[in-house]
Amino acid sequence: MADNQKPQEKSFEQWQDDAFSSVLSVTLDTTNPKRSNRTSLQSVGEELRSEGLAALITTSTLERVLVARLEEGVVAGSGVSVDGYLLSSWGAIQGVVSNLSGAKGKMLDPAVRDLRIGALGEAQRLLVSYIGLSLQMPDLFSPLGQPGQRIIADALLADDSQAQSSNPLAPHLPALLDQIVARFAGDGLPDVMAPVFRELGLRMVLPSNRSLLQPGFRHILQAVETLVAYREIAQAVPHMATFDPEDCDGRRMQTSTALGAFLALSAFPGSDESITKVYYLDAPARNAQDREALHSSLRTTVQFLQASLFGIFDKLVRSGAAERDLTLRFTLRTLATNALRSGMQVDLARVVDDGFADNLAAVWLRLSEPFTGDPQLRRIGRVDPDWVALRAMRSSNGSNGGDADAQGLDDEHAHIGTYWRELTRISADKEFVDSYLERTGKQGGGGGRAFGFICDCFFTTADALHLGPVATISRYLELLKRISRFKEDISRIQTAPEILTPVQRASLPLVVERWSSQLDDLKREKIALDAQIFDPRRLGSILVFYRFVMCFLLRQVDRGSAFPEKPFAMPAEEGNGIVPDRWRMLPQFLFEDVVEFVVFLAMHSPDTLIDSTLQLGRTEGLRTFEMIPVFAVVFLARPAYVGNPYMKAKLVDILHMLTYCDPREDSDYVDTNEAGSLAHPAVHLHPSISQFQSCLDHSAVSRTFLVPALLRFYVDIEQTGSSSQFYDKFNIRYYLARTLRALWARAPLYVEATRAFFLQSVGSSSPDSAGGSGAQQPAGAAGGAGTTTGSSRRDQQVIEEFVARLMTDTTYLLDESLSQLTTIRDTEKRQAEIAAAAAAAAAAGGEADEARDLAHRLQEAERIARSYVSLAHETVHMLAFLTRLAPKPFRAGEVVGRLAAMLNYNLKQLAGPKCSNLRVRNMAGRFAFNPRVLLSELTSVYVHLGLPPAAVEEDSDGGARHPANKSADTAAIDRFVASVVEDDRSYSATLFEEAYAILERRSLKSTASLGRLRLFARKCKAAKVDTRVTEFLEAQAPDAYLDPLLASLMTDPVRLPTSGNVMDRAAIKGQLLSDPRDPFNRAPLTADMLVPLPDLRNEIQLWRDAKLADYYESLRQDQDSV
Repeated sequence: MADNQKPQEKSFEQWQDDAFSSVLSVTLDTTNPKRSNRTSLQSVGEELRSEGLAALITTSTLERVLVARLEEGVVAGSGVSVDGYLLSSWGAIQGVVSNLSGAKGKMLDPAVRDLRIGALGEAQRLLVSYIGLSLQMPDLFSPLGQPGQRIIADALLADDSQAQSSNPLAPHLPALLDQIVARFAGDGLPDVMAPVFRELGLRMVLPSNRSLLQPGFRHILQAVETLVAYREIAQAVPHMATFDPEDCDGRRMQTSTALGAFLALSAFPGSDESITKVYYLDAPARNAQDREALHSSLRTTVQFLQASLFGIFDKLVRSGAAERDLTLRFTLRTLATNALRSGMQVDLARVVDDGFADNLAAVWLRLSEPFTGDPQLRRIGRVDPDWVALRAMRSSNGSNGGDADAQGLDDEHAHIGTYWRELTRISADKEFVDSYLERTGKQGGGGGRAFGFICDCFFTTADALHLGPVATISRYLELLKRISRFKEDISRIQTAPEILTPVQRASLPLVVERWSSQLDDLKREKIALDAQIFDPRRLGSILVFYRFVMCFLLRQVDRGSAFPEKPFAMPAEEGNGIVPDRWRMLPQFLFEDVVEFVVFLAMHSPDTLIDSTLQLGRTEGLRTFEMIPVFAVVFLARPAYVGNPYMKAKLVDILHMLTYCDPREDSDYVDTNEAGSLAHPAVHLHPSISQFQSCLDHSAVSRTFLVPALLRFYVDIEQTGSSSQFYDKFNIRYYLARTLRALWARAPLYVEATRAFFLQSVGSSSPDSAGGSGAQQPAGAAGGAGTTTGSSRRDQQVIEEFVARLMTDTTYLLDESLSQLTTIRDTEKRQAEIAAAAAAAAAAGGEADEARDLAHRLQEAERIARSYVSLAHETVHMLAFLTRLAPKPFRAGEVVGRLAAMLNYNLKQLAGPKCSNLRVRNMAGRFAFNPRVLLSELTSVYVHLGLPPAAVEEDSDGGARHPANKSADTAAIDRFVASVVEDDRSYSATLFEEAYAILERRSLKSTASLGRLRLFARKCKAAKVDTRVTEFLEAQAPDAYLDPLLASLMTDPVRLPTSGNVMDRAAIKGQLLSDPRDPFNRAPLTADMLVPLPDLRNEIQLWRDAKLADYYESLRQDQDSV
């Protein structure tokens, strides 16, 4: 009967005791043989009995039992860490819960099942509390064994196939994280999760994970994404002590912050040596197609990496307003403490590497896409230019010594504020910056303005690009220069060993071998960088952002501050407060980086500029490629808005590269029959050039302001403030000349715009006169003239200074070019003599030394000649073109004498007795030197200035044509002719005959053009007789009638108010064009300060007329007597 009885059901307390004893592997009942392998806590059982309680493990006694189990002696003896025990116990309970919730639980009474699940839940919550406590305070329990963060990391990184076998916690990890979040949200969750993120970061720097060539990094990133998918954990991350430690700066932001290890993952060669030493080991020997395949595979991996990083940061900034500001502050502080990345000489060990900086920029680029990628830029008005002063440089708690402001972002140690305060501004010095910040501080900080995330994101992204991709591109360009120098050095010592000493020549093979090995290393680095820098996706996203930046900057100077909602209105050129203070306070890198990046694309990746997927704007003027010409023209036309002249020079680079025409294919020589002068392979220009030129032609801003802006910058670049300004100006003017030449050759509208500007038709010029039909007059042009630089007075000043600069440049460049060519000819001749002597007999030691000296001298002369000859050709062409188009300014009294002397001197060099000295071996191929074209265009200048316009009304070379000016200034023409013949140093009638013979023999000019040149030469012969009159007058004139500097008879005397001296107006204006100071006391002086002296002028004129009457009467009497 007893055998048939059902076993007595356990009470709920007994079930708890059995369940908890099993999952915790402890027992209070030492007599139970089934629990013999469990840790005995006999003392806890005795303690419960002494209290009159049953020795059972229930929810009411569970914590007492757990504490006893966690005592150091007990746990240490088990070989399991405290964290391991807690997590395994939690996992065991989760297994029971899963069974009760599954099929097995369905066999129980629902009420019983719910009671049991509830009890297990309480146990789990207790265990989670202790797990969190142990993670927060690892020293609280025994440190032996595996810590909890490592166990959790293992579970996060376990593959699905490993989950059940090697890591029993992995299947239950989501439930564990749910409970950790539920328990610690708002109660120390950042401290609980910090060790887990630190552990994942440590795993990331292991050799098997830190390279993108290994798969391990993917699992770690996915683990981080799993964690931040919990909103509460995402909120906790920015509050972790390791997220943005106060004592971290510079490189330590990469090595010692919670997210640093993940951001440091990269395919840049400086971040991972295996990229060059393994992946691209044989890349220099591979063809372009194979290298592109390598690039494509690596770029896909980088895209995965950066998408994961963006997902992480996106979760952080979206988790809450406070967390967004903390993430923003971490980024800004990272950038601020790594500001040295943008420097020229960077200690890369002190700053984050290229990979970290690139990843950070990629994250913020993605965050900015919702507003920068909008085709209509509808949210551009939310970007406040005062963000720098009122948010970045202000602390929210006043801890940095400044005023507290809830809008402030500055950190505890003022890294952020100091960085943004010390940045170079677009158009402000330090004194102005300090004054502006003081004013805004007195006005109460932000003044109630709310700087939203769009504004924060815009400036942060711009700064991240500045210190990330843009800085990397600068170093890449330096690498290209190093590679080029290496190649040149190797080639030079191989092709010209005579420059080496005998000892150096002996070791030449070893040197070449070592240099070649170093060159291969540089090539691998360059190829590895190509994969990252020229990633089309990367370049495209940066260009989209910079489209937004260009619109933002244009909006700040737009006269109505309404661009792009309304068409751009050109700002005023003159007046008080013309440049807004908020504009002046903007950091220069906003402007500089846009320009540098577009220059880089134009030179190295023009496909990006015309990628149809990047032409976001659907309205004319907002498309990415259409923004570039507007941006370039506006800031060249209104130079007051940009203080750095080299930034404006970069705008010229953009225009030059995107209107490029190969100099070897020039066929637009003035009044010259010489076609393309150099044999060369066919040049196929990139489609971006024709598209850009089309955008220029259709832009009202370009049609109206481009030509005057380029001419004005030609003048302004004379002074840059740099120690190298003398040489810099020639390079910049070369690109200006090439740009203007391309424009003139492309479309008549630019020729007409140039002519209109020089003829000063500013009072009546219509938009159509600028060359574009239907072009609306942009607002803001002072004086209502669209084809001006801003005012009639400034126009006239620009024209006068331009003519003076062009004349001075022509003089210097031609003189230097021809001088260097003569040096090259003499040096090569001497080298040939030494070589001949060496062939006959061994050269003496002195001759060997001379050979080395000659080789060095020849290299230097060749270097200078290559640069100056091209500049000279372009300058002479511009002079010939403009004197044909608008001769009047070139006949002005203040320049005509020097211009005539310059022309005579160079004509003597090109056609005189010593012209044979310019013949250099392969001079066209080596230096692009074409003396025939120079001679022809130079003689054209004589004709343009020395004959009435009717003589050059129709041009034989198909150049610009315009109606003859019926009111030609005959006196000015005669003055030029007189100036030519008065130049006793170089002028001779024979010289023109020699030039004529060369031009005729080489068929460089048409018969009609040669006839005009002969007509001018005859006119000079006739004028030579009349120069005796000038000599007579100057010999007879009182000193008061003579110019004190030139000793010539004054025709328009003026008083210099700075010194009181009297000079001829033409003489002093010519002086001021090159040096705006009083020649007598060096005081500042401008042409508009000169005081006319009409009484003295009339007195001189009356005296001159009387003397001339006497002179001619005396001449008549002499003839009669004969």
